[in-house]
Amino acid sequence: MRVLYLTNGFPYPLTSGYLRHFFLIRELAADHQVTLLSLTGVRFRPQDADALRPMVERVEVFGGTRRPPIGKVARRIRALVGRDDAPGVTAMADRAVALHAERPFDIVVHSGKSTHPVLERLPALPVAADLCDATSSRLAGALSYASLSRRPALWLDLRAMRRIETGIVERAGHVLFASERDRRLILGNAATPASSIVPNGVDLEFWRRSAPALGQDRIVFTGAMHYPPNVDAATVLIEEVLPLVRRRVPGARLDIVGRDPASSLLALAGRPGVRVTGFVPDVRPYLDAASVFAAPLRFGAGIQNKLLEALAMELPVVASTLAIDGLRVGEAAPPAVVADVPATMADRIVEALETVRADPTPNSAGRAYVESWFRWETSGRLLDTILRSVAVTGS
Repeated sequence: MRVLYLTNGFPYPLTSGYLRHFFLIRELAADHQVTLLSLTGVRFRPQDADALRPMVERVEVFGGTRRPPIGKVARRIRALVGRDDAPGVTAMADRAVALHAERPFDIVVHSGKSTHPVLERLPALPVAADLCDATSSRLAGALSYASLSRRPALWLDLRAMRRIETGIVERAGHVLFASERDRRLILGNAATPASSIVPNGVDLEFWRRSAPALGQDRIVFTGAMHYPPNVDAATVLIEEVLPLVRRRVPGARLDIVGRDPASSLLALAGRPGVRVTGFVPDVRPYLDAASVFAAPLRFGAGIQNKLLEALAMELPVVASTLAIDGLRVGEAAPPAVVADVPATMADRIVEALETVRADPTPNSAGRAYVESWFRWETSGRLLDTILRSVAVTGS
């Protein structure tokens, strides 16, 4: 089949938030002709496209960040009423229409809320929409914890996102989600449109331990540290959890590992036992050296790749219900400890540190869980089956 694949962020490098599409495109490319049209941000480098070119028939990119010079509030209101004047989105829509007119596509795989206007311009092609996660749920959670000054902007973002998600669902013949929780949050018990869970996977050869034993008295949390759910979780770890842990384990240290740390996190980097690394070329050494991975996420959506990576690296995991729920598969649950308030999380982390002191053997059950349920090859085969069905029946 000829597949038109639309993304709102370029799916490379793999440290970005778009690795899902890199691997799904890689799997599809074995049997289908894929054309990738992608919005790009300020971090995009032309050489990033070289990683995709061997897989696809065509790859084209469009600047997605520059908009007319209007205020943030005006921009949010325009998004709320369905007017997005981003030049990159308009150019992508024009190109998609032109390419389809030259040589028709059989199906569209659509990803990203920013790219939703492109669907409105395309003719009545079958669409498999990869919503992946319930972004509106993340925004609703952020609204619950936001300061009073931030709430009006978040409220506008939430209303706009719900409108966008509804529009994508209405246009799609089939909707894809990364977890059952996210499908439930968006579709509820609705019978239409058809929907499927296509989980994220893990590059199991890359995310493999090199150290034979777990580290001592070291807690780690990883991720993009400008992303609001991660900023909030890291702040909770530093300000509320770690002091309780250090009362019982004075030598305990916390590594906050990830690019673009918010200024509020950098301001906390001088706290006792705290290290905020910023960008590192390879996260694995920090996971190798850790005793436990802690993730007190209070809001967010989708599958937490950081947890999958920690489990694949055989780390004990202590995390919130929200973080763990995205990794449930049917009745199967990841081998992780749940803790939803700082005092409980501190207790569970101390228990993990003490256990590792007595026996630093890596947690093989975590890797086994990932190997069983989160392989890109499996997700790719599932997506292939879905696209063939949608192309024929529309659902």
